[in-house]
Amino acid sequence: MHFRKYNRHITLLCFTASVFLAPSVLARRGPEGLPERALIAPAQVTQAIQTEKLLNSRENVALPQGKNWFEVVHGTVPVIITAPHATRPLREGKRRFSDGGGTAALALALGEQTGASVVYTTYEGPSDPNYYDDNAFKTALSDLIQSVKPVLLLDIHGSHPYRSYDIDLGTMNGASLSGHPELLRQLIYRLKTDGINSLSLNRFAASSHQTITKFAAKAGVPAIQLEVNATWLTPSEGNIEAQRFSILLQALSRFVIDATTTRK
Repeated sequence: MHFRKYNRHITLLCFTASVFLAPSVLARRGPEGLPERALIAPAQVTQAIQTEKLLNSRENVALPQGKNWFEVVHGTVPVIITAPHATRPLREGKRRFSDGGGTAALALALGEQTGASVVYTTYEGPSDPNYYDDNAFKTALSDLIQSVKPVLLLDIHGSHPYRSYDIDLGTMNGASLSGHPELLRQLIYRLKTDGINSLSLNRFAASSHQTITKFAAKAGVPAIQLEVNATWLTPSEGNIEAQRFSILLQALSRFVIDATTTRK
């Protein structure tokens, strides 16, 4: 009798889990709960380290004549990744600290892994794309949104290494999800599956000023701001940091694949 009672509870829990997770997520889980095959190769992290170092080396470097201060990389799936603070932005007439070249390195690696489009800063520009709307970065992003018609936008930022979280998820307190709360659940599932467990929600909600997340949400695009602890975004610092970067890239890649599969 007691066994039948517990069995009903177990059945209910399994049913709840199947509702909570998208069918595509469940389909890619290994048989009998076994792990999935790893996605990321060392060469991808090596390339990311080169990007990180290059962009970090451009602090206090004037924009070369004929060069743009950001770049758009067109992808093949309806997802956009942004890294607006890979170089130091100009806010209220002053240079603000950058979030590090690792943010763009992650965005580019994620684009290459999944086919997502990427917009990132390459030099210190004349504005702050996450604070103002009247700049060329936002104009290019608007054009990309019109052409790609994305089902998701991820805006990648770096957080101080002393922060108590691995990643803070900014959703404008849910408003930026544009009626798709399942995206947040899928993202949390993917992060935790790859061992990224210290998560925060809306510590930096992306609701103040003219953020990219707000910009995308106004256009009807579900968007999430990722404030990533710097310890996950500095693969050049050593083997441990490089592996952390690889794990994060894997988790986010799987999430983007989930999103494009379930919301074609």
